[in-house]
Amino acid sequence: MKKVFKSNLVKDVVISYIWKIVFPIMIILGISYGIASKYIYNAAINSVKVAQNAIIELDKDESRHAAISLSHVVNMNNGSTIMQAAGTDELKKETALIQLDTMYQLLAAPEYKLLDIQVYRKDGISIIPRCQIRYSMEELRRKEWYQSALQQPGQVYVAMDDKDYFYRSQTANEVMVVAAIFPRNMPEVECIALYKLSKIPEMIKKYNKDGSTGQMYIIDANGISLTKDLEETAVPEYILEKIHKNHAGEMKISYKGICYIIQEMADSDRYILSAVDEWNVFGQFRLVSLVSLLVVFSVILLFIVYFKWYMDRLLIPLHQLTEGMKEVENHNLEVQVEMCGQKDIAQMISVFNSMVDKISQLIVEKEVAQKEKYQEELLALQSQMNPHFLMNTLNTLKFMAISAHFDGMRDMVTALENILDAILNRDGGFHSVSDEKSILDSYIYIMQFRYMESFNVETDISQEALNCKVPKLILQPIVENSMIHGFDQMDERQGIIRIKGYVQDNTLVFEIIDNGKGMNQETISKIRKEKPESAGRRTVGVSNTDRRLKLNFGSQYGVEIESEQEQYTRVRLTMPVIKAEDDSHV
Repeated sequence: MKKVFKSNLVKDVVISYIWKIVFPIMIILGISYGIASKYIYNAAINSVKVAQNAIIELDKDESRHAAISLSHVVNMNNGSTIMQAAGTDELKKETALIQLDTMYQLLAAPEYKLLDIQVYRKDGISIIPRCQIRYSMEELRRKEWYQSALQQPGQVYVAMDDKDYFYRSQTANEVMVVAAIFPRNMPEVECIALYKLSKIPEMIKKYNKDGSTGQMYIIDANGISLTKDLEETAVPEYILEKIHKNHAGEMKISYKGICYIIQEMADSDRYILSAVDEWNVFGQFRLVSLVSLLVVFSVILLFIVYFKWYMDRLLIPLHQLTEGMKEVENHNLEVQVEMCGQKDIAQMISVFNSMVDKISQLIVEKEVAQKEKYQEELLALQSQMNPHFLMNTLNTLKFMAISAHFDGMRDMVTALENILDAILNRDGGFHSVSDEKSILDSYIYIMQFRYMESFNVETDISQEALNCKVPKLILQPIVENSMIHGFDQMDERQGIIRIKGYVQDNTLVFEIIDNGKGMNQETISKIRKEKPESAGRRTVGVSNTDRRLKLNFGSQYGVEIESEQEQYTRVRLTMPVIKAEDDSHV
């Protein structure tokens, strides 16, 4: 028994089991794990981008709302209210301040996120607040947003500011939206500013509290958080360098197990940065994958135990059957394997014994078949002698014509040699349209010589059609019919044959049109219905060509005939487009 389990049969079964079951399962699991990992990772990244885009849209909305609100203030009463509030007339100033306060109350409702509206004079002495001074002129002119607004007078400039002087508790998450304008045609006014509390920090705080897809911050180019909730060393220098070098609006950088997703905020030098711990993204999925792998390995182990138990009853008879096959391999055709009790194996042994009995008979039959094949090859070789003799003779005639300077005879032999070469060539039933045209030109040359140039042939085949492949000698029978039958018993008219070839809707089309005597509908119907073996000489070319096209490409292709007596005949051949590199029909 031990010898049996050391046999090559057992090794083959075990190796086959590993390569065809275990290994494919592991590959499928690996591919599934990779696809699922990529899907989970992309889903997490996309969710972060969605959250970032929501903040960017909120920033745009706040900026737009602040700009519109400031425009209402500046344009109130065509700007006269601001000029009066900044003027020296105390009565008008008091009235203007009341109007500004009313405007403030209207703009602040219903959310009351609007902090203040400030009018700053150019002289730096008189500052007109709603309640009291927010920024001194010295502090104001140090603000980046103030300097940026100064560069574009007459336009509203919107920015974010993290410093709060508005009697609110100083928190790390408080940020203002500042809209500023340097008005024109107001000599006393240097700046009008609207301060509004942003909702963005609160939105980011809620997002970070969940923490399932990392943390989100608004930072400047130096990595400093707008809301002061990020340590100065939290953004690695490597990431900051990437931000400085890459001026694109969006970046995704993986660094030390953290995926940094950065988007630039519109009209700002600030960025939204999300730091996603890649291990946390895959943590739960890895646990599920590990459990799945343990289950798969357990199933494989159980199968191996079952495999060993069951193979105990199969290996001995299978081993005997294998040994019997080895005897047959050593040309011992008298071997017989003893039957066993297992039904399927017994059937295999019975088939084997029967097979051995028939092998001797098959060997004898094979020897007879080989002799017959040898005889057929001899006959085929003999059948090639005459065509080869004919070609050699034509070559000799051409040489004699060249030596005697008989150019017409030389050209005639060359044309005939070109046609015979295509007929005798056995390298396949298809060739290019350019080759078909060359053979057709040779045939036309011979026929024009024969009929004393009583007809002309015009050929128009597109370059796209010339690059296609067609069955050999598919055009010659149709052209021959036009020459022999179309121009038969014509009057003194010059016969003209037009050959067109083009590609239309992925179909290769050839049209052979002659101005011969034409046919009536009864003749056309007869040609269409007639079989090649019963067709007369006049119609066999058309019938045979139609049959070849349908056999090669299907019933939707073939030959169509259109004709009027004493006027013309048009024969149209259709077939699929087969490029030179496509051998599917060849």
